[in-house]
Amino acid sequence: MKHTVQTPKSINVQTPDLQIIRRPQALTMLGISKSNFHNKINAGLLPAAITLGANSKGYFKHEVTAVLIAMATDKSQEEIKALVKSLITQRQHLGS
Repeated sequence: MKHTVQTPKSINVQTPDLQIIRRPQALTMLGISKSNFHNKINAGLLPAAITLGANSKGYFKHEVTAVLIAMATDKSQEEIKALVKSLITQRQHLGS
C-alpha cells in the first residue's frame, strides 16, 4: 500500500510501507544529540513520538525523512513548523 504525504512547499515523501523507527535510529538519521532532538520536538520542529505500548514510543520514518529534507533544503524554522503540523494532522488520515 502506497501512501503519499503532502507537505507544504511541495516536499512530497512517498511511503510505500509505514515504518516505525526508535529514537536511536532517528538520532542517527538526523545526526543530532538527544537533547537537541528533544528541544526540536518541544519547539515544534520535529513531530512527537507515537505510543507503541505502555513503555514504548517510536517515530514514523517518513516524518523524520520529510523534516530532514526540509532542513537539507534550507527551509526556515517557520516552514519546518508548518511541515510538522501538517505531518501530525495527516496521521489521522493514514489508515484511510
